[in-house]
Amino acid sequence: MEKRNTMLITVFSLLACIAHGAMLYTPFNDYLYTSAAKFILFMLCPIVYLVFSKKGTLRELFFSKGDAKSMKYSFLFGLIVFVAVFIGFVIIRPWLDESMIVDAMANVGITSNNYIFVIMYYVIVNVALEELFFRGFIFLAIYRMGYKYYAHIYSSLLFAIYHVAIMRYGVAPALLLLSTVGLIGVGFLFNEITRRCNNVAGSYAVHVCASLAISIVGFYFIN
Repeated sequence: MEKRNTMLITVFSLLACIAHGAMLYTPFNDYLYTSAAKFILFMLCPIVYLVFSKKGTLRELFFSKGDAKSMKYSFLFGLIVFVAVFIGFVIIRPWLDESMIVDAMANVGITSNNYIFVIMYYVIVNVALEELFFRGFIFLAIYRMGYKYYAHIYSSLLFAIYHVAIMRYGVAPALLLLSTVGLIGVGFLFNEITRRCNNVAGSYAVHVCASLAISIVGFYFIN
């Protein structure tokens, strides 16, 4: 039964990411449309899984009681990540193509006129969706079924591939490869935070800090 449920999570999550990625190659490749599709796909996936598996509830899947001490350290680590993003930006700034980044954002409907609203959605709602999906629905659910190594590897790889598909036009090929490796590492890190906290609250806090820093960097380019 656990093996079957693990396969269900794998198939459903993979299909959701493929469907979202496919939208990037259609006339609906607009941040508003892709965000709406992401919300539907990432929330529908766990519901469909629970219907098929007949195991647990959304509350059990996403909102388990966490370890308070680990979550406190996660908030502190989030602040460190916030600073580290800016340091990393200063280091790689010479290799970033500013016009390519601005054009990539414009191609999906992100401009200086709506950027503040995009930041608010990206930092709060988007991060929550990703943590619930990649860490709650995929990693934690599979990990609790005993497939620990698979949970780490699959969720991290899917997390990286999903983001690379989104940012493919914004960076040079060499930097894209480096970003892929980095995202896999970030996936493993978020998984470990989730494991220690026993829920997605800790990884959500760190992810919010990282996304806020990235959004501020994006604001630098778009203005």
